[in-house]
Amino acid sequence: MPTSEKFTEDEFRKLSQHVPDLIFQFTKRPDGSYYVPVASKGIVNIFGCTPEDVKESFDAIAKVLHPEDAAEVIEKIEESAKNLSEFYCEFRVCIPDKPVQWILSRSTPELLKDGSITWYGFNTNITKQRKNLEKFTALSKKQEAILKAIPDLIFEVGQDRTIYEYHSHVNDLLAAPPELFIGKKYNEIISNEASEVLDTAILETNEKGFSIGHQYSLELSQGLMWFELSVAPIQLGLVNEKRYIVLSKDITERKKKEDKLQQLNHAVEQSTASIVITDLDGNLEYVNQQFLSITGYSRDEVIGANPKILNSGYTKKEDYKAMWDTIKLGGTWKGEFLNKKKNGKLFWEEVSISPVRNETGEIINFLAIKTDITKQKKTAEKLRKIAWNQSHQVRGPLTDILGIINVIKLDISTEEKIDLHSQLEKAAKQLDEAIHDVIDETKKPI
Repeated sequence: MPTSEKFTEDEFRKLSQHVPDLIFQFTKRPDGSYYVPVASKGIVNIFGCTPEDVKESFDAIAKVLHPEDAAEVIEKIEESAKNLSEFYCEFRVCIPDKPVQWILSRSTPELLKDGSITWYGFNTNITKQRKNLEKFTALSKKQEAILKAIPDLIFEVGQDRTIYEYHSHVNDLLAAPPELFIGKKYNEIISNEASEVLDTAILETNEKGFSIGHQYSLELSQGLMWFELSVAPIQLGLVNEKRYIVLSKDITERKKKEDKLQQLNHAVEQSTASIVITDLDGNLEYVNQQFLSITGYSRDEVIGANPKILNSGYTKKEDYKAMWDTIKLGGTWKGEFLNKKKNGKLFWEEVSISPVRNETGEIINFLAIKTDITKQKKTAEKLRKIAWNQSHQVRGPLTDILGIINVIKLDISTEEKIDLHSQLEKAAKQLDEAIHDVIDETKKPI
């Protein structure tokens, strides 16, 4: 080799000795065999061999190519040689006692006078980049799976209301076709009321760092739909504008259930019957307004307390035991209690107590519906006393009337009949007065 060429090779070695990558000249002979006439010291890092190992043969490199990649490497070398096109390939190498490494090889071919083709290029270790790419790919797939698992509408919006991205598996929940979203401002697509709700949520996000719970409705093809917003800011390094991730959750069914529950709550609170829910030990968990009105207790005084606070002492222990035995076995108990208000005043209640079961059929609470029957009780007692006290006043005249009627049927004189008619009239008046006395008594307040 001429001195000038030797100088050039020495200089190449000096320039490349500190480069960890491989700088090479790779050649294909006319007979089809490969060799590497020029290789930097970095070949040790890339293929685990020395420049001298490959000066005449490609074997030292070929034997460390990953079995799954070797054929592709040779195929791309031949394609580059055929077309004199740039060679680019990523492949794995298996150097003994080392982990599998990923290598990027890139070079430019040149046709020589003797028919050989030689490439000038470099190989670099991209294992770290490949691992990072695999992690990123795995993360992307995981994020994609998460997005698929989220049934909510997801939007990326700017502070100027522009929609930059969206994700949805249920396009019929969108206020407009998907192709009209990107680049549009959301106030151009949804109603002013809904747009104002989103504005408020974004303002709250700027103040607190997040926003949860704001609701809006949209009139869509399937009817009125309700949505609940969750908003969080995102920072994009390449974008100066502040942007937000907006999750819009379909809560239409929940809203319907809440409305029904609210209606039920109003009905229960406005009921003329006392409605009570207890735990399994009988402690009060809920009472309606009627219960408070009748007993005189406040809600704070009774929640967590036992209904024994109403015990007047007049109900037999056997009655309480029968009640508990019935409801604990899943039955409904009906009966009457003479209870005591907070001020000590007694009152009568007609009570129906039933168990409340969960989805599995397990008893979790007891429900009592109680009606104040104090007035009815007093009315019945008053009528009983009136009937007792007035019965003799009615029986006397009535007995006389019946006796006179029987005598009139007999064969008696005209004078006797006239006298009996006079007695009958007197008895009838006495009966009429007795009946009016009973009526007057019932009209008196209890």
